[in-house]
Amino acid sequence: MPNTTQAEPQWYRLELLTNSAEPAAALLWSGGAQGVEIQDLETFMEGGTMAPVPDGKTRLIAFFEHNEDSVPADDTRALETLATAGVEPELVSYAAFTDRSWETAWMDFFKPLALSRRVIVGPPWESFEAPVGGQRLVIEPGMAFGTGTHETTQLCAQILDDLLDGDQELSVIDVGCGSAILAMAAARLGAHPVVGVDNDPTAVEVALANLVVNDLQDRIVLSTTPIEEVEGVFDIVVANILPHVLLELREALIAHVAPEAGTLILSGITEDKADEVIAGFVQPGWRLVQRRQAAEWVALEVERTDAR
Repeated sequence: MPNTTQAEPQWYRLELLTNSAEPAAALLWSGGAQGVEIQDLETFMEGGTMAPVPDGKTRLIAFFEHNEDSVPADDTRALETLATAGVEPELVSYAAFTDRSWETAWMDFFKPLALSRRVIVGPPWESFEAPVGGQRLVIEPGMAFGTGTHETTQLCAQILDDLLDGDQELSVIDVGCGSAILAMAAARLGAHPVVGVDNDPTAVEVALANLVVNDLQDRIVLSTTPIEEVEGVFDIVVANILPHVLLELREALIAHVAPEAGTLILSGITEDKADEVIAGFVQPGWRLVQRRQAAEWVALEVERTDAR
């Protein structure tokens, strides 16, 4: 009689050392990782089973489902993907893996936090209240990058909070929306209409579930439509991506900013790349309103001054 017991899903565990942890983690997510763990000098002792992290390095552990469509198929492809984006990691190991405890272990570390002065965000398994006069968002991160814990997300949310603190109803598009956290914050702060786009169908699927949890499914439109194909212009265009991607999308991003005082919020930018991004976007017809920084991360608020 044939064995009808369903086989345990096969996974691959990729372990890297890098000095560019967050960009590398984002690339691993976009490259098909089903989970990414970041271990630094403060976190590596969890469980007491991991080797110390070398000074100046961060350990990334990514899990990939092993099937004919899995990405990467091997460690070489993963390293090439990272190297192409300017991240040069050191491969520690790449091997088959069957323990699935990693799928829920991260939940212990996701606690409610202030995303901006008027918005607090937290997971559905935690109890928390909105700040006085503010808004509460529930995020189920699932497999999408973006829970509000990263400095770039918070910087974007802070700028959005300031821009939407008035009587005027402004339109917003979030390019590379991930879990839709910034799109939801914008909608809760009064923006309309609000659109989010991401080239990762898994991210959009998780984001759509987040909209339902927060009763925002009728106020935000999400899709995998490329930004080049989105119609119309917006008062605020948010792009929290990687520097090289921002520069690649420059023409498409600025084409969607409303003339005369439309705003572009750019983040995902490391301090050493900020001047390059500023030079790419702050050209005739544009002005840099502010540059905000948290740790090594930078967010830019750029305003359109021409009427096109």
